[in-house]
Amino acid sequence: MRNQNILFATAITLFVMSSSCKKDNAPVVTNPNATAVKFSSSIDGQIKTKALNDAWESSDAIGVFMKTGTGLTSVISANKNYNTTGDGEFKPSAADQTLYYPEDGKTVDFIAYYPFKQSLPSNNIYAVDVNNQTSQSAIDLLYANNATGLSKTSTNANLVFSHKLSKIEFTVKNGTGVSDLNGLSTAIAGLNTKADFDLATGILANQTQAVEVVAKTGLRGSAVVSEVIVLPVADASGKQITFSLPAGKFKLTLPANTKFEQGKKYSYEIELKNGGTATPVAVAISATITNWNNVPSGSYTVDQDVVVVTPPVGEDKVLYTEGFGTGTIGTTKPKIATYTNYDNKSFTFADSYGNADLRTISTYGDGTNAHVWLPAAKDASVVISGVTVSGYSKLKIKYDAAANIQGSSSTGNLNVIKVKVNGVEYAVTSQPIVGADTNKFYTLEVVGDVPALANNTVEFFGPAATNTLGLRLDNVIITGTNK
Repeated sequence: MRNQNILFATAITLFVMSSSCKKDNAPVVTNPNATAVKFSSSIDGQIKTKALNDAWESSDAIGVFMKTGTGLTSVISANKNYNTTGDGEFKPSAADQTLYYPEDGKTVDFIAYYPFKQSLPSNNIYAVDVNNQTSQSAIDLLYANNATGLSKTSTNANLVFSHKLSKIEFTVKNGTGVSDLNGLSTAIAGLNTKADFDLATGILANQTQAVEVVAKTGLRGSAVVSEVIVLPVADASGKQITFSLPAGKFKLTLPANTKFEQGKKYSYEIELKNGGTATPVAVAISATITNWNNVPSGSYTVDQDVVVVTPPVGEDKVLYTEGFGTGTIGTTKPKIATYTNYDNKSFTFADSYGNADLRTISTYGDGTNAHVWLPAAKDASVVISGVTVSGYSKLKIKYDAAANIQGSSSTGNLNVIKVKVNGVEYAVTSQPIVGADTNKFYTLEVVGDVPALANNTVEFFGPAATNTLGLRLDNVIITGTNK
């Protein structure tokens, strides 16, 4: 199912020797009818996404532990390797890397991490080194430990990954006295580059080796962007960023109270100026701090000596993701009220008209991504009730939609799906489609502020009058905010 806060479905097979050079505690599975584990995943609420540009890449690999008890004290199967072709669906890299649920029905927990390492020490400490930024996907550490208490009767195991490092992006432009940015190199000095990450606890510790790190610099469209993944640091005040061009160096000193937090991305707009003075300057025009799933949390403007700060007002948080489960749905398509494989079991799902149902199609997620079908020329809806919210005054809602559009000359817009929250209809973003977009999913968002109640109802409605194509709905993400 989609994106990011990021879905892969896997089948996991035998308990054999782990690739971390220690034996699994599970016996060899001899029952060919044993229940295979199936995973779905997200990253901080963003379905089927990863750190590098919010997309899994071909051959991306994760390591998975199946265990009981606290941490990794009782491992059943260790460091199994799963990889993807790039579509977010993960499968065992080899037959001896697959897992099964215990046949006796006992519950198990899962811990997973990215990027995969073939060999881990016996204490399961993952060595982190961010000195080389050439391939950022190779150093973007992700971790998930939320899938607990599962057994062979479980329909799905949702792995929710989070970023364990920080990311800094500099969008650089040339100002007065700087003709172009050809040959730009960006480096940050004074930050540690090595650390130990405990896979049992999810804790990063023992930071060492403060050296100058050269950022990865390239074009993003027409913009010149330097990006660097760093270890989280509580105080980066006074650290120096150097922008080097063949004509000279431009230095920017980070202001007081600068910090780089785990899972956050810090985006700076930088202008390089040389007004003929003895010391060229790098001026930070603006900077924003976001979660890696692109939820804004504040902005500020800096120059070399003055700081004007607009502090963030709280932080957005992904509260719920609903991907409508996984698994192939056959010709008997369950209606909204009778379907039971929803991700959020505490919600109530209904259709006021009885026309919507759950489906899978072969062209979407290997045929295993369940989603809601709103048929053409019929009133149909999915009403999600019991969405409880505490500590947030507003909601942000986004979702994926597709249409069964046919014909090279056909056109339409996915915003014909109406969205109501607590009985109030809200506008949604526009997404035009053409014939080539048949059953291609796009992400849409509710526009404007949506007041949050303690208990909320969200409705997606396909009106008979305007739904002329047949619409598909998936990956509903509900975020809380106080902004």
